[in-house]
Amino acid sequence: MSKLLDYIRLSFFAFGLLLGVQIPAFVSDFGQALSAQLIEANNAVAPFKSDAAKYFNNDLTKLIKHYQNIDDEIVNKGASNISTLYERQQDLQIAVNRFEKSPYIFTMISGMSDIKQQVWQRFEGQIILKKDSIIAAIVAAIIVALLAELTGYLFLIGVKRSFKRLFAAQK
Repeated sequence: MSKLLDYIRLSFFAFGLLLGVQIPAFVSDFGQALSAQLIEANNAVAPFKSDAAKYFNNDLTKLIKHYQNIDDEIVNKGASNISTLYERQQDLQIAVNRFEKSPYIFTMISGMSDIKQQVWQRFEGQIILKKDSIIAAIVAAIIVALLAELTGYLFLIGVKRSFKRLFAAQK
């Protein structure tokens, strides 16, 4: 029985290693997706920034206000769309800057759930053996192994108490 428990522990540890080694790959893919989205946003906003540079001294908000003040529903809707594109571009620029400072923490706590979901949907298991992935793998393996050990211990305590109550009730 002892050998079986050792194999189960090793299995949980191996599972934790395999899980942990994926973390840096996901973080890397998330960073690449953020950068790609920023490039797209920059390309979408570029013509309007060019117009703002030409007519409004590089102030895109003045260009948007100009479009909003024109008495044309279509142009007003266009101003709203430009504003949305510009806000998205600014949000992505801030996100990329924060990601570059601390990629793991930013990936965990960022509100970029739409990008995370896209990355997760096309994520394929990768084993990138860099220092980060080895550390993440060992930490995840230890955590998974400890959680499995604690769960097993609590389960055995529960079973032991149940048997004690059962036998105490029969006396």
